Amino acid sequence: MVGSVTDEIKQRVDVVEVISRYTELKRAGSIYKGLCPFHSERTPSFVVFPHTGTWHCFGSCGTGGDVISFVMRKENLDFREAVEMLAKQAGIEIVDREEDRTGQQRAQIYDVNEAAAAFFTHVLLHHPAAEPARRYLERRGIDGATAEQFRLGFALDAWSSLRDHLLEQRFSLDLLLEAGVVKRSEERNSTFDMFRNRVIFPIRDRQSRVIGFGGRVMDDGVPKYLNTAETAVFHKSHVIYGLDVAQRAIREWDQVVIVEGYMDVIAAHQFGFHNVVACMGTALTPEQLRQLQRYTDNFVLALDADAAGQQATIRGLNQARQSLARVRKPVVTPGGVRLEDRLGANLAITTMPMGKDPDDVIRSDPAQWQAAVDAAKPLVDFYFDVVASTEDLSSARGKGLAVAELAPLIAELGDEIERQHYVQRLSRLVQVDEITIAGRVQAAARTQQANAERQRQEKSAGSGGREDTPPLPNAPEPERGALQGARREGALAKLSPLRFEHEDHLLASLLADGNLLVWLSGATERLSLAPVMAEDWQNSENREIFQALKRYLAGDEPWDIELFQDTLPRGLHGRLAHLLAYAAQVPQDNPLLQREDAAKVLVRMRIERLKQETINIKYLLADMQSAGEQEAVRSFFRINNQHLRELSHLQQVMARLPLELSQRASSEKGLKIY
Repeated sequence: MVGSVTDEIKQRVDVVEVISRYTELKRAGSIYKGLCPFHSERTPSFVVFPHTGTWHCFGSCGTGGDVISFVMRKENLDFREAVEMLAKQAGIEIVDREEDRTGQQRAQIYDVNEAAAAFFTHVLLHHPAAEPARRYLERRGIDGATAEQFRLGFALDAWSSLRDHLLEQRFSLDLLLEAGVVKRSEERNSTFDMFRNRVIFPIRDRQSRVIGFGGRVMDDGVPKYLNTAETAVFHKSHVIYGLDVAQRAIREWDQVVIVEGYMDVIAAHQFGFHNVVACMGTALTPEQLRQLQRYTDNFVLALDADAAGQQATIRGLNQARQSLARVRKPVVTPGGVRLEDRLGANLAITTMPMGKDPDDVIRSDPAQWQAAVDAAKPLVDFYFDVVASTEDLSSARGKGLAVAELAPLIAELGDEIERQHYVQRLSRLVQVDEITIAGRVQAAARTQQANAERQRQEKSAGSGGREDTPPLPNAPEPERGALQGARREGALAKLSPLRFEHEDHLLASLLADGNLLVWLSGATERLSLAPVMAEDWQNSENREIFQALKRYLAGDEPWDIELFQDTLPRGLHGRLAHLLAYAAQVPQDNPLLQREDAAKVLVRMRIERLKQETINIKYLLADMQSAGEQEAVRSFFRINNQHLRELSHLQQVMARLPLELSQRASSEKGLKIY
């Protein structure tokens, strides 16, 4: 993907037409207005500006952007997915020379998988040999509509039926091997179908593309379930079965229920529980958790009643939750900015009755399933119960094992009151005094910190000993990717600040100094301003890069522009290069001036945005008054007054900003992170 694609999308895609698919828009002069698609309202406060290709909610959302940011928010897509969606609708071909070969390979594998899924479905519906599979699905209570929704199929008990069919469809044998639907026997120097005599469950990504298959054997063969091997499009640790049909319900219900198997998901959806997905029998992974957190922060894991299985699942989840449940956020204090760990998700666990899985419970008594989900216990509480039931707490060894299991979990909690609560509970559980338990928890915390520090040092050493500071403009760096492009652009263009918008200038400054954003977060607090946020950037590419920068700085990685580049979709690398080239032309020798400049530019950005919004509101009010929409007029008068008050405040801040910052600089050298 090249950077110019986004510009072409904005030129060719009608922002009014796109947004009209989600909410009814009415023309009002040169603009369009309607009810906001992101919050409930009676008076239209959502406005689309065709001449600029932008939108803005003047109501409680208070957000806006371009057509790309709208699709990202409404469809819950990341930047690349939104660009691909809009490009496809506009008939724009996305070409990335560096990824062209890989992209072609992935596209071909998608085609193979689609053809294979269609073949399996046809066999299930029409082939006489599939009668046992049809009876099996009938016994499991799967109706025709559900089977069609999940595209269920059947693989014949034959060595090459699928292979021969796909070869007839002009797919190459090498491609079938890459897709994992065919395997090679080195001993016999031959190839054969991966799936034979199995009910087939096509596995799809969030965009409903078939990425692989799961197969349940129809006889006593092993394994009972067989999945596609790793391919260019199928990575088991990333896959969430059923997410394509569940994502809307997860977002609407603000909860996801995670089960283990295909049939559990299928039964849930057939009975109306549309927020259920599966991790395909594996331990829940960080990649899966991060995907699901796009839709909700509320997770319920549905486990069977087997204690040993529960322990294994919990241990795996505890490892995975580090990527999700603890989010490092900058917190402004009188002494500086401290990165604190906060719980970023609510993890709860429910268990099924002995001998039953979710599929059984849902089909026999849907109300019992809903009650089990509603009664799910928080992870820590459930872990306490598991340890209490599996360890011999009457023995010294059992008590030691219980403390060893639970102390690290308590140490990871971000809230001091919450930690104290569980210290007291653990003390009562093992009948050991609280001081001793608290000491073990503190020791576990120190161990965790030491491990984290060691990992940071190892990563730093592995990257050539780079320090936690951004590279200087003239420092030698590997000539690749965005950095190479930045030097090329910088040498040719000789950029000046006047050629850049204010938001480009500020973002380039933040990229040049990884500590500047932390300082600016503290400065906004002292100046009684809202913190720096994604909504400060109107350009969708800038917004995406800023959000990626916040995520990167909140982690444990030392600042490294190469590593940061790798966190971005490739389609943003061109934009990143442009910003870095600009940053390289701006003097970096006076930190105090850089900070003052960043604060001023942020305030200017907000002043300019508010001025433009007040102008827009002026025309909106004229249209509404002429149309006799008195309720809307009163609503927008209130909004306009709020804007004017905020504008006055920003102008006052701008006037006293140099003095405020110079006084602060005389007493301190800037905020520190500790």
